[in-house]
Amino acid sequence: MTLEQIKTFLTSSKSSDRRKGAKEIGKQKLIELGESLFNAYLKESQNTKTWETQVEMILALGLIDYKQALPIISKIVLLNTPHSMISYASAQTYIRLKRKSLEDAKPIIELLKIGSLSIVDGALNPLGYDKMIPSTDEIKTLIRLAWDLHKHKDRIGKEYAYCDPRYGLAASCAGWDKQLTSDFLNHCLETANGDTSLLNVAKNALKQKYIKLR
Repeated sequence: MTLEQIKTFLTSSKSSDRRKGAKEIGKQKLIELGESLFNAYLKESQNTKTWETQVEMILALGLIDYKQALPIISKIVLLNTPHSMISYASAQTYIRLKRKSLEDAKPIIELLKIGSLSIVDGALNPLGYDKMIPSTDEIKTLIRLAWDLHKHKDRIGKEYAYCDPRYGLAASCAGWDKQLTSDFLNHCLETANGDTSLLNVAKNALKQKYIKLR
């Protein structure tokens, strides 16, 4: 798919085409289409019915590190909506735009202290997907803050409706010092409550093995 074809998808009258264009930009890391993608998102965000397309556009903005989107994304994150895919995607993009490097977990720690379920779930994902390697102190803080996120207040009575938010953190542990992570990973195994995705990444992380994420 050429750049012109992708730009045409972004301006299509069909939401599915616009979503496809956004996915392709994120997949190929087409930073040169950042402005086109951002303008398409600003227009898309006016339509509450096309949330799936908005999610893909938000994620793609993070994947291409389009810093100009940070003020808009920050506003969504600050709304702290508990059960929202747009908030979930925005938290991921916020981390990618805000961090200084793959070693910087400060923005994640910031959101873990205040976040709704959607926010904390999204904030932890870049750790695993991007194979981030924070400092020892930040790893300890992340594990402390995320230890009991399976009991997050927004999951009460809805455990089976929402995935365990510790998934991204457990996945990232595959690349970290096992002495720092083994207790947390075993705790995840003990408290996964049948969440097969969490069980899979935790078991492999204990072997210090990265796997393909969902």
